Amino acid sequence: MNDLSIARAVHTLSIVVWIGGVGFVTAVLIPIIRRTSPEKEQLSIFNTIENRFALIARFAVALAGVSGVYMIYILNAWDRFNDIRYFWMHAMLLLWLMFAFALFVIEPFFFKNHGRIIKERHGITNLRKTEIVHWIIFIMSLATILFSVLGAHGFNY
Repeated sequence: MNDLSIARAVHTLSIVVWIGGVGFVTAVLIPIIRRTSPEKEQLSIFNTIENRFALIARFAVALAGVSGVYMIYILNAWDRFNDIRYFWMHAMLLLWLMFAFALFVIEPFFFKNHGRIIKERHGITNLRKTEIVHWIIFIMSLATILFSVLGAHGFNY
C-alpha cells in the first residue's frame, strides 16, 4: 500500500498549497490591497499578484485531481458516490470541479483580457465583489476539508 500512502500525501500536500493560497489571498492579500491602495489601482495590483499564483494553483489543483482519482481507483471506492454517508467525497469533487473550471476554463478563456477590462473601467472599480466571492469559496473549502478529514478517519455523521 505504499502507492496509496504516496498518493494520499501528494493529495494532502497539493490541497495545502491550493487552499492555503486561497486563504492567503482572501484573508491577507485582498484586505491589504483594499486598505493601502487607491481604488482605481486595486484590481490591477491584485491581478498582477494573482496571475503569479494562478500557475501554482493550476498545478496544485491538477495534482489534487489526479491523486484523488488514483486513490478512488486503487481503493475501488466509486460506489461511495452512491452513499450519502460519504457526502464529503461529493463535496471534495464539487469543490475541485469549481476550482478546475475557474482555473482552466473561465480565467484563461473568458478573462484573458481582464487587464484591458480594468484599464477601460467597465464597471469594475474595486475588489469588494472579488473579496466576497473569495470568502465564500474559502469558507466552503475549509468546511470541505473539515468534513473530509473527519469522514476519511471514520467519523460517522
